[in-house]
Amino acid sequence: MKIGLFYKEKNNENAAFVKEQLEKNGFSLDNINPNVVISIGGDGTFLQAVHAYINKLDSIKFIGVNYGSLGFFCGYTKEDIPELIKELKEGLSVKQYSLLKGEIKYHDKEQVIYALNEIRIENPFHTLISDVFIDKDKLETFRGNGLMVCSPLGSSAYNKSLGGALIDSDLNALELTEIAGLDNNIFHSLKSSLVVSGNKKISFKGELSGTMVGYDNLSLNKEGNLKEITVSISDKKVSIVYSKNNSYIKTVRKSFVL
Repeated sequence: MKIGLFYKEKNNENAAFVKEQLEKNGFSLDNINPNVVISIGGDGTFLQAVHAYINKLDSIKFIGVNYGSLGFFCGYTKEDIPELIKELKEGLSVKQYSLLKGEIKYHDKEQVIYALNEIRIENPFHTLISDVFIDKDKLETFRGNGLMVCSPLGSSAYNKSLGGALIDSDLNALELTEIAGLDNNIFHSLKSSLVVSGNKKISFKGELSGTMVGYDNLSLNKEGNLKEITVSISDKKVSIVYSKNNSYIKTVRKSFVL
């Protein structure tokens, strides 16, 4: 088993400790072609780790060791390192999750992006106007700051901050959430998050000049000729290792209630 370590500079000391424990137990380290990637930090670091190895997801399992402020993806803490070492030797508890796929159309090109948490369009400088479609059915013409589609995993991230619902991570679903929609005597929007089956597609269409496309911790440069983006559940999956004592409800309670 080849293990890669992914961390930010501020966690150099913590990474050195994890490295020492791995080497002491006979594991080899390889950040180029790892079988397992251990993310050391919080959820932001974990997302960066997934995107760093986005083209090798079929052959990698991801483990989060929480040294950050929030560790929804991180099934282990520093105190759990002995348990993690044991599970690396005896067998890991792995769950697979589908990534989101964003198909972007400009007037002169097309592009595909992938995200673990969410894909969003935003325009903080002037009102974004976009028709919203669920498959081929028009839901609304939205006016406001932005729109977001999240996965069940991403429902606990930015989506929750916007008032969206938490979705059990075992469900196959998409959640549409508005960002600061206009609501007055002339313009109205749904004003509620909408959860749909994972076999559907959610599309934003219009003349989206100056609109930014964001996905997880990444963003695309503003394109003046953006015209459409369609979000769906991807065939691309990520394998995440959690402690065998971990559960979704325990994680929700630890992250948001206690």
